[in-house]
Amino acid sequence: MNGAPPPVSGGASTTGLEPNVAAALAYLAGPFSGALILVAERSSVAVRFHAWQSILALGGLWAFGMLLYVLAFAALFVSATGFRVLLWLAVLVWAGWIVLWVICLLKSYQGERWKLPFVGDYAERWAAL
Repeated sequence: MNGAPPPVSGGASTTGLEPNVAAALAYLAGPFSGALILVAERSSVAVRFHAWQSILALGGLWAFGMLLYVLAFAALFVSATGFRVLLWLAVLVWAGWIVLWVICLLKSYQGERWKLPFVGDYAERWAAL
């Protein structure tokens, strides 16, 4: 054993990288790298799954966090308490985003197909197209 993680199953990657590396790179810069990997990958369903999951899950949480920030600053004109509550919710969403990002990055590099609730089914379906 050479200590290298096993490749993600699902065929060779057309990115020129090992499938587990391409899958991990799909998460590296969140939905942006997921979109880049999705454009580059044509054959590996596993890599495309991780790219779609990155776009949907990390991109969705990013958009939700930004929405909470916008609402927090809009609430500043109405209520200081509303501002604080929305700001703390946004901070919690960003903390959750970071935790999810790290888990997805590590599991994909280790060759695991970790399917997230809600978006995992969509990612699976769209990866097969």
